[in-house]
Parts: sequence; structure tokens; C-alpha cells
Amino acid sequence: MPTTYTPKTEYFSSTRMQAQAKKLIADCKEDRQRALEAFSYYKAMVDSNPEDDKSKSEMMSALNLSQRSNDKVLKILELMAKYTLNSSKSEQEPETLSFENLRHVS
Repeated sequence: MPTTYTPKTEYFSSTRMQAQAKKLIADCKEDRQRALEAFSYYKAMVDSNPEDDKSKSEMMSALNLSQRSNDKVLKILELMAKYTLNSSKSEQEPETLSFENLRHVS
């Protein structure tokens, strides 16, 4: 009978998040490469027959897929940067506020 997996360390630890992000980025790069190969294939078909509308639409779909996979890499990197900044802010000691500080704020 299968048992539930309970991680020995924190599930959202920085090393685990970095490993997952690394895998996702590698997958996105592979998807982008395959989309560019499909684009080249359909481009060759369009070059041989400029009237082939189906190949033109598939060529554009492959190009869109390539761009979206690149956008996903940027989104992953942006999320990792935000996560790093938020975790470093939470590790800092909070400042103690006094009434004098509050007077200067307003």
C-alpha cells in the first residue's frame, strides 16, 4: 500500500525551489527548440509553395509557441527574483518603532 510522501525538509525551501525552476527552464528551452524546428520545417514548405495557407498558419503557431516558451522563462526568473527578495526581507530584523519615528512619517 502506498504511503504519502512527507518531505524531510521544508517543501518550499530555496534549494528545492531553485531545483524546480532549473527543471522548468530546461523544459522551456527544449520546447522553444522544438518550436523553432517546426517553424523551420513549415517555412521550407512555404518557400516551396507560397500559396499553402495551412503551412503559413502552422509556421505562425510554431513561432508563437517559441515566443511563449521564452516568456515563461522570463516569468520564472521574475518570480524567483521576487521570492529571493521577499525571503531576504523577512529574515531581517524588524525595526522598532517609536513615537518619534511616527511623528516624522506624517
